[in-house]
Amino acid sequence: MKVRDIMKNDPMTLKLENSLQDLIDVFRNNEIGSVIIVDEKYEPYQIITLRDLPKICFLNLFLNNISEALKELNKNKEALITIYQNEPYSEALALMKNFNIGHLPVINKKKKLVGILSIRDIAKAFPDLIYIDPLTEVNNRSYLNLIRTKLKSINGPTACLMIDIDNFKKVNDTFGHVVGDKVLKKLAETLRKNIKITDEVIRYGGEEFLVIAYRCGLEEGKNLGERLRKKIENLKFKDLPELKITVSIGISIFNLGKDFLEAIKEADEAMYQAKKHGKNRVFAFGF
Repeated sequence: MKVRDIMKNDPMTLKLENSLQDLIDVFRNNEIGSVIIVDEKYEPYQIITLRDLPKICFLNLFLNNISEALKELNKNKEALITIYQNEPYSEALALMKNFNIGHLPVINKKKKLVGILSIRDIAKAFPDLIYIDPLTEVNNRSYLNLIRTKLKSINGPTACLMIDIDNFKKVNDTFGHVVGDKVLKKLAETLRKNIKITDEVIRYGGEEFLVIAYRCGLEEGKNLGERLRKKIENLKFKDLPELKITVSIGISIFNLGKDFLEAIKEADEAMYQAKKHGKNRVFAFGF
């Protein structure tokens, strides 16, 4: 889903020459969390949020307009963080997290203001967002709580595959963290495309992913692990022909009556055995 699909199309705006009292009145008369200040081209210049309001009220005692107040607050156009309307919502989430902000002015290709996106807008559009990893767009570790409940209604064994990228630190050190993030996204996408639609992919932490394959026994789980390992080994990255990645995979089997977290721990232990025996291989717990 793109930013344009969930943004608000009618952001509250004021111009640089508007008075601070105009700004205060807008907040007083509207239930809003921010006002976007635009320049003469209707390009976003800065954003004023409720957090800034106490300072604005103080500055209103001796300053005339918004332009003067922004200078006093050290807020200029270059410091404003915006997002293009065609970016995925996950990119907006990442920006909000990295810069600790709750509102993003949305622009088009001509850098004109077309909307505003808040963390509240995203939460409304995705009520289950708490369970999504913003970088890879697969489920995060919190989702395990839902899986534990789901497993109570599953008949038959469930395979847990712990998947860890080999030498990922070297990837980051050699190619940089931007490429490292691309690797994580590509891996998550590859896992999703090569499991059943009813199975689960979870970013367990860092470069570790967990696949939950329902109604899947040990031999099927080992075959799945080997198939995923080969797919990942053959991945190609655009403009980086020298970049190759491999994974080590550990497998355990969960059955009703067994502790689910214990099954995950066993898969993790098997994965470390795969690392210990040379990496780029699949190990099953207890075998």
